[in-house]
Amino acid sequence: MFDMPLEKMWEYKPELSRNEDFNSFWKETIADSRKQELNVEIKAVEYPVEEVRVYDLYYDGFKNSRIYGRYILPGDASPDNQVPAVIMFHGYNYNNIVISNILHYSLMGYAVLLLDVRGQNPQSPDHNHYENGGPAGWMTKGILNPYNYYYRFVYMDCVRAVDVIKSREEIDNNRITVEGGSQGGGLSLAVSALSEDVRVVLADIPYLCHFRRAIELYNGSPYSEIYHYFKIHDSLHRTEEQVYKTLSYFDCMNLAPMIKADVLISVGLEDTVCPPSTAFAVYNHLDTEKEIRIYPEYGHGGFNQHNEEKLLFLKKRFG
Repeated sequence: MFDMPLEKMWEYKPELSRNEDFNSFWKETIADSRKQELNVEIKAVEYPVEEVRVYDLYYDGFKNSRIYGRYILPGDASPDNQVPAVIMFHGYNYNNIVISNILHYSLMGYAVLLLDVRGQNPQSPDHNHYENGGPAGWMTKGILNPYNYYYRFVYMDCVRAVDVIKSREEIDNNRITVEGGSQGGGLSLAVSALSEDVRVVLADIPYLCHFRRAIELYNGSPYSEIYHYFKIHDSLHRTEEQVYKTLSYFDCMNLAPMIKADVLISVGLEDTVCPPSTAFAVYNHLDTEKEIRIYPEYGHGGFNQHNEEKLLFLKKRFG
């Protein structure tokens, strides 16, 4: 086991680290985002499984970057036969290019949008200018100013993905799910807090949770980027207060009380990348229908049997 004993995790509910302007920060950011047109463009692409229709999808992300995703529809989806949808976010410095990974949702009659995070994939470039650059990676881009921080742009790109799905005539807007693992799990939690249209959250081994503890316990990237930032660029920690102030706006623990969707979280008790107590810090602040699945012999993922738990969780809610 890594981290604190499991019995303590069930009770682990640290104080929120929100700043006084936390709610107004996000209200302003969301309003700013909604001023933009989506300018959605889709292009049909060939795929060997004839029972699905596959498209390249593009839309305008927050402020300055065009975002790419793959849109997969069951063959019978139409304005007269609206289907539920899953929006899937990928892990840090990864991608969502393998369509076959989600065909179980197609069999269930779901549409799927596989989103590529800005800057982390060639077709979703990041054109934003960050005031302090990114001395240790995406996690530190703009880290001295929450309005200029990398994840402010990513979170809004992902919220706009919900708007893209809502704009599609073949989608049932009352049955929208967000899903992902690691970074994708954190993004799913954040989007469900910032969009009222999400009904179900499937967050596996979530990243972007309880930053202070995660950085204290980490044993690998990407939390190591904060460590590297201090070690190489600010060894006396003169900017520490501002760094954690910025991160507090994007901490899924601070966003958790805003979530109204039903939530399923998974953790591995041997996870040294996203320590399980950081997920419990989010879980214990949720005030909604919630469940958590615990895999004692696993670390940062690998428990493929959890896919069955997610299918059951969706089935109970959407039929």
